[in-house]
Amino acid sequence: MNNNPEQSSPAQRHEIYVPGHRPAKLAMMIVGIVMALLSLDKFGPITRLAFTGGRATGEAVRTVRTDAAGQETVYTSDADVLNAVKDVEEARDRESVFWVEYKFATEDGKPAEARSPIGQQVKPLYPLRDKDGLPSTISIWYNRTDPSHIVFPYQFGTWFMPGMLFTFGALCALMGLFLWRHASDPIEMPDLSRSHAELDKHHPHPH
Repeated sequence: MNNNPEQSSPAQRHEIYVPGHRPAKLAMMIVGIVMALLSLDKFGPITRLAFTGGRATGEAVRTVRTDAAGQETVYTSDADVLNAVKDVEEARDRESVFWVEYKFATEDGKPAEARSPIGQQVKPLYPLRDKDGLPSTISIWYNRTDPSHIVFPYQFGTWFMPGMLFTFGALCALMGLFLWRHASDPIEMPDLSRSHAELDKHHPHPH
């Protein structure tokens, strides 16, 4: 009886694998960096207003519809907006965009108006009136130098696209950097094809 494991089974052979493709992995890292930088182009104004902008509560005053030709139609009631939305749906208009405009008072008491930074097709993002019949309100950050530039800090859409772009860009850059750094490192891998062949040689299948 042979109790020596080295004699009872063939030695495992290995082969060296080098991943390579350094240019492609470097390109992946560069694409990720570009994506992250593009997200900062969106995050920049938001972050700047977070530190230097004023705070206010905006009150909806009107909805503006812009069409493909750039013409604007103003609506001052939700009933008029609803009729416009129906017209857009019936016409299958995919070019019109609805914007809500707000009025607010700056920190020094001056009145100001601004258009929502986010427009929406099909229907406005918010109604002009709430369920109690009062003007809809929303928290805003505004540029103290030019109060017509605003952002909605607590709106999901304000952060979603820049956040997703930054997240995917950062992951792509880090993954590309890791793969690029190790592209020339040899990796020892078991040669399964040889192992199976030798195993079959030492232990033939019964017919």
